[in-house]
Amino acid sequence: MRVIDLSGAFSIEHYKSNPHSGTHVDSPAYLFPDGKKVEEFDLERFVSEAALLDLSHKKLGQPIDDEDLEAAEEAAGLALREGESVILYTRMGTSFPGGYLSRNGAEYLEFKGVGLVGIDADSIDSAESVEMATHRVLLSRDILVLEGLRNLASIDSARFRLVSLPLKLTAATSPVRAVAVLE
Repeated sequence: MRVIDLSGAFSIEHYKSNPHSGTHVDSPAYLFPDGKKVEEFDLERFVSEAALLDLSHKKLGQPIDDEDLEAAEEAAGLALREGESVILYTRMGTSFPGGYLSRNGAEYLEFKGVGLVGIDADSIDSAESVEMATHRVLLSRDILVLEGLRNLASIDSARFRLVSLPLKLTAATSPVRAVAVLE
């Protein structure tokens, strides 16, 4: 068994001023006043099988849409499964604007019934997004959003186990220590 750390550095001082920084998870309460908070989700949602989709060919600032996702699935030789996590590897890291998921891409993943969508960018939405359409599509269906992942290039398997445990907070967002577990 190999365990790969997918988390970026964490600073409590930075978190206090911006809880939407570093490797973190967003719950529906982030955008919806009556939405579920992080602590209201079963822990099983944060420990799941995951599919890694390589979208590293996308250029800086280009959206990831449904056709990109389908092509990445095909290239990896897999089909997304209901309830699993999907991790988008863009190689953008902290670049802004980096790779981001379009509304159309979010609707595709919602249709597939995934439970969590993660990305190696600071936000799953475009840097210019005011309405946060991607977050809205996913969070309105209780699909968790995991942002700020690192070291995705170290994962050499299309499928792996993802562990992304949040702190036990009554909050809309929480820092996480995310790891990939490979057999």
